[in-house]
Amino acid sequence: MAPQRLFKVLSLLALTAFSGVLASPHHARRHHPNCVANPTLEICHNSRSYGRDVSHRDNAPAQLTNGERLARHLPLKPPTRRSSARRASASPSVQPRSNRGYIEALAVDDHGKPTRVLGYVSKTTFKHTQYIVRPSIEDALLVAPNGEHGLVTLNSDISSPAFLGLVQGRGDTPSGLASGNSNYLYLASTDQTSPKAKPQRVKNSFDSVPGGPFPAESAVWTRDPATNILKAQWVNSDGSTPPTLAFLQGSAIYFSADPQAFQQAHSGPIQKISLVYIAA
Repeated sequence: MAPQRLFKVLSLLALTAFSGVLASPHHARRHHPNCVANPTLEICHNSRSYGRDVSHRDNAPAQLTNGERLARHLPLKPPTRRSSARRASASPSVQPRSNRGYIEALAVDDHGKPTRVLGYVSKTTFKHTQYIVRPSIEDALLVAPNGEHGLVTLNSDISSPAFLGLVQGRGDTPSGLASGNSNYLYLASTDQTSPKAKPQRVKNSFDSVPGGPFPAESAVWTRDPATNILKAQWVNSDGSTPPTLAFLQGSAIYFSADPQAFQQAHSGPIQKISLVYIAA
């Protein structure tokens, strides 16, 4: 074969091979049908798997949150040790990113033992009044501690007032919360109230609801440093401190001293829950 013809044949073969390399599609990575994949992240629309680096995914118990460990009846991770050195205090209106978190909702049985993860307190409220639970962390409410027993909301669809608190139910009697009565509280946005204060007539997200405005309290939260479980404590108008237990009716979050009495007085089943702070 003439050298010139051989050169043309070899050139054509090389060009064909190079073109084939360019035209070959990358094999699509297999992923969960509810997930959107890219080369490094898998974002899933459920309460268990979200925005995790798939190159380091590990389903071992050590990677679970304390809330998930509680739901699986596993021992809790020890609290992170922090430096005892003094730090400059930040303005209450500017929260350090390390001091922010989400609130996970766990279903609990009649003995208070967690049974499963339901989702997260959502940044999207019911008609800009009451907080609800949704399954995806992408829609989760971001909160930060502020003052004694206070939590401020950072991304709620209720921009003001900004404290996460409890508002008296519109069907409540003046007796407040107590075992044996069906009085209840909404999880809502309120103006700030003082720790251990009795119900206050402060601005809250139920001000425009028929029958309102209703009394509210914001300084109600205590977080267990070992488990990160958030507990609320309502103060009645007589100064008494009744049990303040969280539960769902549908996806809406309520509190009562007696969830069973609430259920008997209102249609629809309820689910008792535990709230767990998850660092962002």
